[in-house]
Amino acid sequence: MPQQRLYHEYINEKLVPYLYVLTFNSSELNWDKPVFYFDLIKPIEFIGLDHMDDSVISISIYQSELLINPSYQNKLGVHLNSVKNRILKHGVDPCVIQQFVLPVVDLNEVLSFLPNERKMEFLIAN
Repeated sequence: MPQQRLYHEYINEKLVPYLYVLTFNSSELNWDKPVFYFDLIKPIEFIGLDHMDDSVISISIYQSELLINPSYQNKLGVHLNSVKNRILKHGVDPCVIQQFVLPVVDLNEVLSFLPNERKMEFLIAN
């Protein structure tokens, strides 16, 4: 599972989140799959925006590339085909990408489409 961090700033003594970042190990991301699903958890690390490591090869994920699939509860998907096509247009090998950067504003917008309650279905066999 990728490392998840939330980069923030303090404005008027309030924590304001800006970027939700997924950092991958080399074998975690399979670009041959159409979608990458990850567990939506509270980030383990909260880091000041000024401490973001600019040397890590990253790509910003667009809101339109985020997916919700009822078959993958509590997970969010990234449409890898779309991201891969954007990367290839710049002549870059997608395999060098180490990090996905998701603006918190976009992430919150997508999460607003999730149901407030989870529904569980049971099958009782006689």
